[in-house]
Parts: sequence; structure tokens; C-alpha cells
Amino acid sequence: MRPNYCLTILHVSIFAALLITLDADGDEYDCEVELKVHRNTIYGAILGEDLEIDCTVAFCNYPPPTVSWDKLDKTFVPVNVSSSSHIKTEWKLSDDLEGKSILIFQKILRSDSGVYQCGDGSSVSHNINVTVHDDGMRTNVTQTTSKPETIEYSWRFVYHVVRITLFVILVITFCVASMCGCKGKSRDTPSRRRQPSHDALPTTHIYDNVRLSAL
Repeated sequence: MRPNYCLTILHVSIFAALLITLDADGDEYDCEVELKVHRNTIYGAILGEDLEIDCTVAFCNYPPPTVSWDKLDKTFVPVNVSSSSHIKTEWKLSDDLEGKSILIFQKILRSDSGVYQCGDGSSVSHNINVTVHDDGMRTNVTQTTSKPETIEYSWRFVYHVVRITLFVILVITFCVASMCGCKGKSRDTPSRRRQPSHDALPTTHIYDNVRLSAL
């Protein structure tokens, strides 16, 4: 029994394409860092008290990314977190691949009011508003109900599902077409071999014609 090289090549090609696709998807996902900050986040503090604002960071491998903080002053400028400043930063690991960068205001000043952002060098978070009050009225932390990260992950999930579905459809179509082509070739070959040759006439038939002519 002769091996079916057509199906063997087909299977090897499909397996290689799947490996390449999965590897590309893994590399694309692994390179992303997510800064999980709600839109329109607002912190309120009383003058002279301590305040902490945080930026949740999801990453894919170690070491965790370096997170910096900027404040809007006509343009965004780095926050002074030196040893002489009353503002410090702290990193807390909350999960295997997730942590929080915390900006700590020690005895917050009125000048600390403003808009802040956290970033990892390649992307920045949504704005975080800090308001400092002189009286005893505290503004509660408010956030939008919808998380931008959730929306982004949802669209990414839909994109991958559609891409994988199209890939599966193409593979199935290619399989069916290739298998039909291989089967068609195997059926045609024997049929051509069974066709009698017009040149090969039986010798007995020729001999009978000669005898009849002689009579």
C-alpha cells in the first residue's frame, strides 16, 4: 500500500501553522503591561493629613516594571519623591503578576492638589484627581462604574476568538479540498490503466480475417 503523501503534507502544514499562531499570540500577550486605573478617579484629603493613591499594575514576567508618577503643571512633570520630599512611593505585590505602585503624601499640602498619572515608560494611566480641603469635609473617592481595562480585555478577547474561528474555517476548507483532490487522483489512475489499447488487437481475430479472405 503506497503512502498518501498528500495527507501527510497537509497534516504537517496544519500542525506547523497552529504552532506559529499560538507562539505569536503568546508573544503578543506577554509584552503588554496594564495600568488599571478607573476613569475620573478623585481623592479628597484634609490639609495636613496623610493620603495614599495607588496604581494597579498587571505584568507578565519578572522583574515588575518600574512605575513613575507625574503631576500636571501645564504639562506632566515627574513628582518629586526624593528623600527631602514629603511625597514617597511604595510598591506592594498583590498577586503573582500584579502589584500596586502607591504614591504617599505625608502631611499633605494645599499645593499637592492636582492631576496625577502613573506610567511604566511606554504607557500612562487615566488621570487621578487629588483635592485638598481646609475644613473637615472629606471628598470621597469616586470612580466610574465601567473599567477601561475590562472593555479593552473584552475587545481583545473578541478579536482573538474571531481570528481563531477564521483560522479554523480556513483549515477545514483546505483539508476538505485537499482530501477530495487526493481521492480524485487515486480514482483516476486505475481507470486509465484499465482502458484497452486500440493498437493491441488479438492475433486470433486477425488470423480469422485472413482465412475468410482466402476462401
